[in-house]
Amino acid sequence: MACPSIADEELSMLKVARERTGSGYTSSIVIAPPIYMSDIQRLSGGDSSGSGRSYPAVALANPIENRPDGENPLQMSEFSSYDQNPPRTAFMFNYDTQSSNSACQFAIPFDTYYHDDANNLVPDAINIYTAYTTQTGTTPASAGYYAIYTTGGSPSGSYIRVGNNGLIIEVDDC
Repeated sequence: MACPSIADEELSMLKVARERTGSGYTSSIVIAPPIYMSDIQRLSGGDSSGSGRSYPAVALANPIENRPDGENPLQMSEFSSYDQNPPRTAFMFNYDTQSSNSACQFAIPFDTYYHDDANNLVPDAINIYTAYTTQTGTTPASAGYYAIYTTGGSPSGSYIRVGNNGLIIEVDDC
């Protein structure tokens, strides 16, 4: 489970350390002491300050509203709703740089990409979610129109328009 929103709950350093290991905020794994905030808040992770645990790199693939700002050192508040292992939704697609009509005309999907609306095949909001070429979210999708197909290859009847940096800027019906 991801860290809670700071609007709902005060964050615990121990629980943030558990989330940073990838085990989950509410897990009960034992974190060997000492726990240094300087190791937890370092983008590259590690244990160079002497923590009893080495932390992985901070996951910058979270949705924009849950993503740390990417500048060392991170503040505790940047872990509000943070997820060390953010989920991605796979979608098959057809792509066109110029129009949704052209993307929607193809009968067979081209390839699989991912977006960070973990609850929907077709994102239900724009300017919040990002489309990626990899499940880890390391490479944003190119700008253009993507007709969305289910992972089984059936048309969803919808498309997304992706802008700069993979940001989904339009969602509509084919």
